Amino acid sequence: MLNQIKADAYRQIHSRGIYFTLAAAILLGGMITLNGSFYGIMVSSTTMRRLGAANWSALTGLRSATLSATILLYLAIALFVLVMGQEFSKKIYKNTLVSGISRLAFMTSKLMTLLVDVLVLTLSYYGVVILVGELTGWSAGAPLLTLIQTLGMMLLTILLFIDDILSMGVIILMLTDSIVTAALFITLWPVLMATCSDVLGWSWLTYIDFTDVVQKLALGTLKITGLVPYLVVCLAIIIAAGGASAMMLQRKEL
Repeated sequence: MLNQIKADAYRQIHSRGIYFTLAAAILLGGMITLNGSFYGIMVSSTTMRRLGAANWSALTGLRSATLSATILLYLAIALFVLVMGQEFSKKIYKNTLVSGISRLAFMTSKLMTLLVDVLVLTLSYYGVVILVGELTGWSAGAPLLTLIQTLGMMLLTILLFIDDILSMGVIILMLTDSIVTAALFITLWPVLMATCSDVLGWSWLTYIDFTDVVQKLALGTLKITGLVPYLVVCLAIIIAAGGASAMMLQRKEL
């Protein structure tokens, strides 16, 4: 499994796609901070008014970055394609499995690589927001400990929610053998969940609704204790997706 992770890391380091993706995340973070603006998918007008009316500070900058973090999911699709696309679209994974690695170890290594990739993407994004905010002379807006806790909560939530959706994309890839279909699923998931939540009113959908949780984080209405169920659901989906993907791979002929 370690060799597979090393092979994926080597391929990504020598791919231009990873650097373009990181550059896009850095550019997005810089634009948010310099312009004092925010972007996002399925963001309510109420959220935009409340955040837009706030005095800009380090805390406001972090909240605006979190509100815009839904765009990171679409950047992460490039990472998904880099990690999963070539081997499954060209069925090169068969050569890897023949070499002796188990299917569970293979899928675990892929999901771990995706997790690390999304972590680097998220850290780069928030790192630029903090750096540019410091250079522009923002006030803190909150005690240092509060800022650290807020940043940690936001980083962990964005990381797990994005990886959660990518993990479900892996299942779609196993079912369809199409990287395009999997990427389309990842693209549509946040919109579909937000729409279903609004139309159907099912309260349990909030735990898998990416756009809803980022708005709650951006407005500061979701505290650390209230965040635990969201993170538990994300971890459960990631683990279940890894196991399901390995089982589906087990049924594929070499």
